[in-house]
Amino acid sequence: MTRQPEAAGRFAGKTVAVTGGGSGIGFASARRFGREGAAVALVEIDKPALDASIEALRADGIDASGWQADVADEAQIEEAFAAISERFGRLDVLHANAGVLLTAGVEAETLDRLRRTFDVNVGGVFLACRAVLPRMRAQGGGAIVTTGSISGMVAEPSFLGYCTSKAAVNHMTRQIALDYATQNIRVNSVCPGWIDTPFNDPYNAAMTADELDAAVRAVVPMERQGTAEEVAAAVAFLASDDASYITGHCLVVDGGYMLR
Repeated sequence: MTRQPEAAGRFAGKTVAVTGGGSGIGFASARRFGREGAAVALVEIDKPALDASIEALRADGIDASGWQADVADEAQIEEAFAAISERFGRLDVLHANAGVLLTAGVEAETLDRLRRTFDVNVGGVFLACRAVLPRMRAQGGGAIVTTGSISGMVAEPSFLGYCTSKAAVNHMTRQIALDYATQNIRVNSVCPGWIDTPFNDPYNAAMTADELDAAVRAVVPMERQGTAEEVAAAVAFLASDDASYITGHCLVVDGGYMLR
């Protein structure tokens, strides 16, 4: 049997589901929840990444289970969350994190790529939320944290699909929060800035390490990229009882990027 961390933590006895939990912010979030006492259920399309994450979490003493699913596939998401509910009996927190980053401006973008961006970034959040909300309502409450982005608040060059999809995520979060505020279900969004994870590789790959460092220093007042763990801390806060009077909020974690 997988042992629980010695410290009970804010999420002791709770079950947390994380989509896109195979790497980056999703994995860091799952580990943060697990270290604070939660049993964690990872939903991830990449089977090798999912298996590696489960192994790493269990090695850390965390009760972790995984389900392979494409968040843009309605049947797969319904099946995964039905299985999670059956396995754990309840679902206290959802971190709807899975996303894709396909960079292009309007003339270079294609309709197929734009549709895939929206299917994953917007549709994936919608499907995950829709799957968990009836279960949370039936058990008396819960918390949802979506992964939005500062790209959903400001326009960025050649990020047409990503910017518009994340704007939709940020606003969908507010709308769902409004609908479920009387149901003891809080819904918030964490909005990262420039975070040092493989997710940004499609953009970062065009620069050398020195060029990337210079680019970050030029736009981030703290003069560095953030870490997945720093975003995970914000996710855990929004999901915890420490944020019991916060709903419909988009929490920016960007090292001051949006100050300029």
